Amino acid sequence: MSSHFLAERSVSPATGAEQWVVVDAGTYTLHAQACAYLASLRSRGCSRSTERAYAGRVALYLSYCQDQRIDWAAPRFVELAGLQRWLITEPLPARGRQSSLVPRFRSSGTANAVMTVVSGFLRFGVVHGWVTPQTVAVLSEPKQLFHLPPRLRPRRGGPVP
Repeated sequence: MSSHFLAERSVSPATGAEQWVVVDAGTYTLHAQACAYLASLRSRGCSRSTERAYAGRVALYLSYCQDQRIDWAAPRFVELAGLQRWLITEPLPARGRQSSLVPRFRSSGTANAVMTVVSGFLRFGVVHGWVTPQTVAVLSEPKQLFHLPPRLRPRRGGPVP
């Protein structure tokens, strides 16, 4: 996958304040919605490390969407499941100059962390009108169990004593 979007650290020349932004790798234009999401993290008091990690994950999501020709603001459930599968199965690029003989992969925990950020980014988009509520409803739709595990009670949900 090519990197269409990058997470970059920016420094204000006037104040020296640092912030993370997501930019288009070809034109170096800011991705306005991703930058607004990162600004919301700063306003909530998240650490710089959190902002940096989230910027990279949002840039990865946007790049994946562009490669797969998915509208980032209206992904279907199947497309998001494909993203999660891709995160686990796609080998990571080699570090440094020498390539390793053994490919590196993301763990399922790392894939879940990326999907959590993507979900938060899409929820943030609903508030601002960039993403439809129906898109986010797919992510958090309540599920009905038709066959309960043997030790669960139907109404209370607690284990049977």
